[in-house]
Amino acid sequence: MRYWILAPLFALLAVMSILARVGAQAQPPVIHIPVILSLTGTAAFIAKGEADDLRLVEQLVNKRGGINGRSIKFDIQDDESNPQTALQLTNAILAQKPPFMMGPTLTQDCNAVAPLFKDAGPLEFCFSAAISVTPGGNVFASGIGPRDLVGVQLRYLRERGFKRVAVLSSTDATGQSFDAMLTSALALPENKDVKVVAYEHFGLSDVSVAAQISHIKAQTPQALMTFTVGPAFGTELRAIADAGLDVPVSAASGDMIASQLAQYKAFLPKDLYFAASPAAGLTDAGNPRIKVAQAEFTAAFKSAGIRTEFPTTLAWDPALIMVDAYRKLGFAPTGPEVKEYLDTLKGWVGINGPYDFRNGDRRGIGEKLTLIYRWDTAKDGVTAVSGLGGIPN
Repeated sequence: MRYWILAPLFALLAVMSILARVGAQAQPPVIHIPVILSLTGTAAFIAKGEADDLRLVEQLVNKRGGINGRSIKFDIQDDESNPQTALQLTNAILAQKPPFMMGPTLTQDCNAVAPLFKDAGPLEFCFSAAISVTPGGNVFASGIGPRDLVGVQLRYLRERGFKRVAVLSSTDATGQSFDAMLTSALALPENKDVKVVAYEHFGLSDVSVAAQISHIKAQTPQALMTFTVGPAFGTELRAIADAGLDVPVSAASGDMIASQLAQYKAFLPKDLYFAASPAAGLTDAGNPRIKVAQAEFTAAFKSAGIRTEFPTTLAWDPALIMVDAYRKLGFAPTGPEVKEYLDTLKGWVGINGPYDFRNGDRRGIGEKLTLIYRWDTAKDGVTAVSGLGGIPN
């Protein structure tokens, strides 16, 4: 064979190979952000919205040039709604020495991994609002915390004249957090006239809470408070309807999900209330900067053909806040540098409002950005029935 005839082709292929390698080397490395979500298991109905958030934030940021020219990638792993799995995944992530990790979804999973985030190490930005965070610590939380949510729920009920309140709480980590925060809220002078006439508990695996609801009904409450999320909330609602307990029900914002409530339509209470941030009802509270942030949020979801509701508000702001941390600190920040950035962050405005982390509460938003929403079955969504802070309209 006359190899000299093929020489030009070999030369061309060699040049193309070199150019391909050079081109690959010229591409700036991707910034990988580790995330743990409960994509399967009991919290999958919440984690789906969080995953949608992260995917759309990733697309939005990369479309606009990434972080100083580098693309971002949220590396999502599934903890199966299991604390032990979350712990194993977190240990593997921390072995890579990232500056921070985002997630998990559930309170119990966040509680399981929180001790791994030490003062001099990386940060955790948990997506559960119900987690109890240590002021000034390395664990941050998404959304408005249970102390503020419960306080605003009580204020709304009290201002409506509902001062005889019953409580039905679960025995899991979320329920325990609710119990602690309700006790604290009831101790406030403003709630001195509020009386808890019945306080019942149940396990998430219980198939019925009929006995608890029967006892509650016998005490003639004017309203019922609960903080249970997921299928167990349906168990509560069915028992309430079966017992004929016709009182307003104030529930956890984690249940403000159309697809979930549609399953309970036959036995939803007439008045079902939730305490949540402005984003939960796409209410801008008269702030033009919130309006701009929410417009960008809704446009991204509309383009993707995905409905926006409470779970899709949990990861959006935290993801964009951490993207901004990279923009300010460079491509290889340390955990302490990210912590210092967040500790001094004030005025960053997202779909939930203006954030201020300077008081050390690790959330950035609180009671002053909390509203009460009423579930409107006819429109399959919520309507704000209070102003900021829970004062009835």
